[in-house]
Amino acid sequence: MKVIYKLAFGLLFSTLVFLPLAAQASCGGAFCSLNSDWDIQGVASKPGVRLDIRAEFIDQDQLRSGAHKAAPAGEVDEHDEVRTINRNLLATLDWNINADWGITFKVPLVSRAHNHIFNKDDGFGGVDPETENWNFSGIGDVQALARYRFYNDTHANAGVRFGLKLPTGSIHKRNTEEAAERTLQPGSGSVDSLLGAYYNHHDGNVGWFAQGIWQQTISDRDNFKPGRKLSADVGLSYKVTPDFSVMLQINAQHKARDSGANAEPADSGGYTISVSPGASYRLTSSTSMYGFVQKPLVQQVNGAQLTPDWSLAIGIATAF
Repeated sequence: MKVIYKLAFGLLFSTLVFLPLAAQASCGGAFCSLNSDWDIQGVASKPGVRLDIRAEFIDQDQLRSGAHKAAPAGEVDEHDEVRTINRNLLATLDWNINADWGITFKVPLVSRAHNHIFNKDDGFGGVDPETENWNFSGIGDVQALARYRFYNDTHANAGVRFGLKLPTGSIHKRNTEEAAERTLQPGSGSVDSLLGAYYNHHDGNVGWFAQGIWQQTISDRDNFKPGRKLSADVGLSYKVTPDFSVMLQINAQHKARDSGANAEPADSGGYTISVSPGASYRLTSSTSMYGFVQKPLVQQVNGAQLTPDWSLAIGIATAF
């Protein structure tokens, strides 16, 4: 069995090293790519139910082309992205059925404000810029994941995760005149498969984990197919006191180009690597609060896309 968990860890490590790593950037919306799955990190291992509520703020205010900051092109009959503000609330309900099996449900609530400039032809060979805005909120796409722990000893755990992302989020949000771009919508309209593996190790006050997960669309809707996504996380935690811990994560994500008549393949997909320092504090024996600041280290996008300079996430987790 030790050979199996070593192979799983080797796969995760290879993913992190060789992956053309990860894009949360787009002209649409975003979620923080940090990991707050405490079951995967080995923090919550006892049978029972755990609820985690995480609030995120992501301000995509920097237009980027490739790996470099860019200025609006100002081309006639095209639009220039200006800004997307994401205020997300992510509820995670986790049930440790027994020592080896568990089920996780993730329900996002999206609040999003977006504006861009449409460069109309002024009829004299020039541009007449027109600002267009969207501001909406709604339930996003729910994830349902099962996990199986195939290795466990005093200090380490390893397992696999598998499940589906369901098309519960709206794809029809609009302003007074037109629908928002599909990448802006709370939902993608697609059913996606999810498959991953994880490993964690704890010894005294120090713990670390690694996780990789693959997301692939298996059923798309309304001529929009999101690009496949591969995410990888490595994290380290240290207990300063019995109640207070400091944490550091490296989060990587790669997304392929979207496809379909309602997609913008040229301006979708890419990769990013981010660093996420954070801390947690145990309020009671069963409840903790935590916070992370996420800072992109590497951002590479296809075409021109909006990206954030930083993101913030704060949350509270409690066991029942």
